[in-house]
Amino acid sequence: MKTLSSQHMQAKIEPEHLRWAQNVDKAFNGNIDMGIPTGKNSAGVYNKFSPGNSSGVLIRVGATGSSETYTWDVTGAVTINHGLNRQPIGFKVVDKDAAVDIYRTAVPTVTQIALKATVNTVNVTLYIF
Repeated sequence: MKTLSSQHMQAKIEPEHLRWAQNVDKAFNGNIDMGIPTGKNSAGVYNKFSPGNSSGVLIRVGATGSSETYTWDVTGAVTINHGLNRQPIGFKVVDKDAAVDIYRTAVPTVTQIALKATVNTVNVTLYIF
């Protein structure tokens, strides 16, 4: 589906609706991001992110004993302070370096989400939303 540019609608709608249409046009044309990479670890993998313009956060979780801010403990568990200031809906794995299943171990709160991995030697990037 091809979107109609908000510039074509300029003469046909009120200014407040035009601003809304321009914002929708901008979003539909690829200007939504989940986060902006701001740092890499020693392996060259992005591990620090600033918030994007969506309502979630990217968090890197490292293998047990790694130097990442968050790491799996020996049982494969981690508690993340997500910073959303609301209860997350869920999370998605957006990068991993080995086969793993990750699941919640408790209901998330407005400050934290508790997760467990089936393998504690895996490094993952999670999008918590």
